[in-house]
Amino acid sequence: MRIAEPELRTALRKLFASAGLTEENAAVVTHCLMEAELAGIGTHGVAMTEAHLKKCRDGYDTGASLTVETEKPAFAVCHAHNMIGMLSAWQAMELAVEKAAESGMYAVFCHHANTFSAAYCYVRYAAEHGMISYVSCNSPAQMAPWGGKEKLLGTNPLAIGIPARSEKPFLFDMATSAVAKSKINQALHNGDAAIPFGWATDENGQPTNDPKEAVKGLILPMAGPKGYGLSMAIDMTAGLLSHAAFLDGVGRFYSDDNACMNVGHMMVVIDPRAVYGESFYDEVDAYLRRVRQSASATERTVMAPGDINENYRQDALANGVELPERVVASFNRLLGDIGEEPLSCRA
Repeated sequence: MRIAEPELRTALRKLFASAGLTEENAAVVTHCLMEAELAGIGTHGVAMTEAHLKKCRDGYDTGASLTVETEKPAFAVCHAHNMIGMLSAWQAMELAVEKAAESGMYAVFCHHANTFSAAYCYVRYAAEHGMISYVSCNSPAQMAPWGGKEKLLGTNPLAIGIPARSEKPFLFDMATSAVAKSKINQALHNGDAAIPFGWATDENGQPTNDPKEAVKGLILPMAGPKGYGLSMAIDMTAGLLSHAAFLDGVGRFYSDDNACMNVGHMMVVIDPRAVYGESFYDEVDAYLRRVRQSASATERTVMAPGDINENYRQDALANGVELPERVVASFNRLLGDIGEEPLSCRA
């Protein structure tokens, strides 16, 4: 089912405003979820609306603001006060971009935060402001140490954005697991009979392609020990270094008490003009053109990271955002609860 992008964005903003967010904050949360959805990252997009709304009413501190606890010329450490994760991450990135414009490079570390949707939307924001950025956060334990079977590590994502002048920017976003846990949850919700081997194990650490067993078991790291090592590095920098929780101390999004997850965010922003000069963007243009115009081994054009997301975006803007029926039904129920009309859908 397809919904026009402006209509979906307006509906989202109304829903979050009805849950106690200011109009400005509701717009930020809406923007982050829409950016994930437009990029084709539906597992982190508007399908999460109902869950976030529940936590807005019982869990998140919707009146909190990011506060700076430690500020130095090169970095800041911030307290998120159990804000909705997209807000704390957005404010942290805004601060990092602002300060990098002054000093050339700046890092923001954030603790007592919650899951922040797709890291993609924050590196996209930085790229739109002409900045290189590295974004990471830790997450609830879903993976075991390499060779182990105890859940200790999250699927800890890493995103990198590099701006260009006229070419589409380099926008890279990955989990350190073979897949994000949400993809397995999505397969289960969709009634898929199987998932690919190599995604997960059962609770005994044995490989499985059954989504029901995988949800109870362990997510496997991407590229084996390489993904394991990278997940640890992110946990120790975005989590431990940020004064946030780490290893299996990170709280879960879906919990009985709706307590703060105490996730750690790390935003590192570099102004390439300060390091290289204004011609950096022209060099990146030439670099990306060289990659995209290189010889293909198939009939498809060679792509750079972020190109597939941009293709999704252009299709959604032109033809409407495609959502599963169950997500549309959830939306319409939520809209009805606040006295709003249901979404206008087309096949």
